[in-house]
Amino acid sequence: MNAPDRTDIAVIGGGSAGICAAVAAARRGAKVILIERSDRLGGMGTLAMVHTFCGLYDPDVSNPPRIANQGLPDEIEKLMREATGADPVKMGKVYVLPQHPEAFAEIARRLTSSEPNLEVRYNTTCDGISRETDGSFRVSASDRAIHCRAIIDTSADALVAEFLGATRLSVPPENLQRSAFIFAMRNVDPAAAEESFRMRLALEIVRAVASGSLPQTALGTACRVSTVPGEVYFTTDLDPAPSEDLQASGQSLSETLAAFLRNRFPEYAEATGPFDAAEPGIRESYRWLGEYTLTAEDLLSGATFPDTVAYATWPMELRENTRGPKLRFFANPIPAGIPLRCLKSAEIPGVFFAGRCLSATHEALASVRVMGTCFATGQAAGIAACDFL
Repeated sequence: MNAPDRTDIAVIGGGSAGICAAVAAARRGAKVILIERSDRLGGMGTLAMVHTFCGLYDPDVSNPPRIANQGLPDEIEKLMREATGADPVKMGKVYVLPQHPEAFAEIARRLTSSEPNLEVRYNTTCDGISRETDGSFRVSASDRAIHCRAIIDTSADALVAEFLGATRLSVPPENLQRSAFIFAMRNVDPAAAEESFRMRLALEIVRAVASGSLPQTALGTACRVSTVPGEVYFTTDLDPAPSEDLQASGQSLSETLAAFLRNRFPEYAEATGPFDAAEPGIRESYRWLGEYTLTAEDLLSGATFPDTVAYATWPMELRENTRGPKLRFFANPIPAGIPLRCLKSAEIPGVFFAGRCLSATHEALASVRVMGTCFATGQAAGIAACDFL
């Protein structure tokens, strides 16, 4: 058996949190290996085609948008604005930044490849993790094994906890946040970008569902104009429980909706597509048990902690049915602190986590799972892992 590659920190998962965890640790001088199961970085922002960065800005929309978390969240925001030419958009009581999946994949590639201490292993799965007698870890990867002194789980599903036998938090399948499926249409008439048309389209979809022309799963489908002219994204919520059938269900629905659009609206008569996301956008699955579990009350009250390492700004966006999101806003338009203890295992020293699998309740996760906050918690986990070494 070949000897494992040795590194200081292994990061499992190359989504928003994983990118920032790996880059932050490498910039502090640690040797880092980042494992990503696909051929590109970005997670939900690339593979699932989630096309807005939520949670980047302070929740006070009475002022111009202001970055809530400094460092890599601010850096990525600037890089995306340069890449797309898009500015923050006010959507009701929040600001979001339109982003493009292809641009995000390139930004992530550039950020990681510019760090000499960081190695990214694409198309690599994590097949097992064990703890050595000295407290270090052995990661069984699909290409070759890795020995590391600390590990950061940004797999979104708390995969490392499963391998190490640590506690994973979850809720019953019927209570999970519904997953999203996103597809794009291209060569769309510019008139389809107007808000009046999009409102009419939403109404027509509701009517088509009521008449049986579209399936019930099409209800609540939202469309948003891309940063690329002539491209429009469609997002539909699917069944609440993660399932191997979600991708097939999403693709079937996208074909049905694309045909409906082309047949019903002249603005889509010459449109191409659907161009489906590579995978569904899973909003919730498993979370780690940390030294502290973030709660809805912490967010609603704008709590701060002695060990605050990141800030949450996005409302709790609960998506438990087809009627769209139910938003619970913070009591005051100020960021809420996320303590370092939410990113540290309560059971295993040397294990950190960030992104969708951090230690939070079901309700709190509905806020902190968004990409802007994942940038911040990933950066914090990377720094904390360095401090542990």
